[in-house]
Amino acid sequence: MADDKRYRMENSRAAGTFLSVIRQADPPAAVVHHNDADGLCAAAALSRAFDILSVRYVLLPIEKIHEVLVQKIHARHRGCLMYADLGGQNASLISRHSQGAGLVIILDHHLPEGGTADNLIHLNPENFGINGDREVSGASVAAVFAQELLRQVSVAGSRAAAELAIFGVIGAFGDRQVEKGRLTGINQLLLLEAEKEGGIKQSGETYILPGFGDRTPKDIAEMLDLLGSIGYYSGTAHAGIRFLLGRDQGEAVDAAANLLRIKQDKFDAEIDKIKGSGINESRHVAWVDVQEGFFPMGVKAIGLFLEQLIQKGIADPDKYAIGFQHLPETVPGIGPVDISLTKVSARVGEGLREKIAHGAHPDFMQLIPEATRAAGGIADGCHRLSAASLIERGREQAFIDALEHLLA
Repeated sequence: MADDKRYRMENSRAAGTFLSVIRQADPPAAVVHHNDADGLCAAAALSRAFDILSVRYVLLPIEKIHEVLVQKIHARHRGCLMYADLGGQNASLISRHSQGAGLVIILDHHLPEGGTADNLIHLNPENFGINGDREVSGASVAAVFAQELLRQVSVAGSRAAAELAIFGVIGAFGDRQVEKGRLTGINQLLLLEAEKEGGIKQSGETYILPGFGDRTPKDIAEMLDLLGSIGYYSGTAHAGIRFLLGRDQGEAVDAAANLLRIKQDKFDAEIDKIKGSGINESRHVAWVDVQEGFFPMGVKAIGLFLEQLIQKGIADPDKYAIGFQHLPETVPGIGPVDISLTKVSARVGEGLREKIAHGAHPDFMQLIPEATRAAGGIADGCHRLSAASLIERGREQAFIDALEHLLA
């Protein structure tokens, strides 16, 4: 049963702790955030609040959580470290590297895992019975926390709170949390808050955002996915955040248009290969392995590609769709990493989605973490109907075999 009141109280306590620590800390706050649309919106919400509060901060977009990355991040940032739209499934891992550091806060909506260190606060709505797949995006989690920060110091009014709410709504659209044209839960509450201040307006069966050229939340989310995910290794993730904050918007639009052309050229070439040789299939799974074929696009690309395969009817709608893409060995903002990994993405078509919803088939939270462990990997972005993880490169077939074993 959802406990919204207790969730809000925990946000209040966490905000108070953050404010007391940040006033004493010399290093700036560091925000480690996911690089997709939801993650960029989460970073924008925190950035906006920090700007109002005159808190110094740095932003570090990353694609995936892995122990090597966590080690490097915690060695470099010893003040207040925040994880936004990721980290929840790896709270134990982050805890191990938080010992002796400053304050660490995880703001995530993925199903939580593990205990925490004394100096780590894990604000996750799933811990309060609030569904992180449907009712609250990662950006909404960050927006609620950012609103609480401003409320406690009384430096901004309802307009600032509504601006933060907009980021949560866009993130919800980016994370496919719209059901039959509607948002629910905390996402819906933020939508109503933004509507009240005129930041979002209904237009027919959709919404438009006057402050973003009357674009729809869906259009903005798609542009952010291009900037943050497709253009990750080109350094355009920060352009997406600047766009959300009202800066250099023309440059962001032009960059996104160029990235869209790159993405579609890469996707079309891979689809032609699949049409020629056929998609890989086992009893319950259809999969593709693009290896390094999508570089320099970020590894979010493989999940977006699976969605195209499902939409075009290339992937069997009654099978789980799995995609593999090599993770580059240099990470923007972190540098070279001595790991050889493959990103795993998982999606389902509408028919299988219905069967999972009715309990006839297992969801990805039941499947992906265990199959990932069998392939020597780590799961960090799993929802019930879509998922992502990292496995050791060369263990792709072991992953498929483990998945089939779980489904047998």
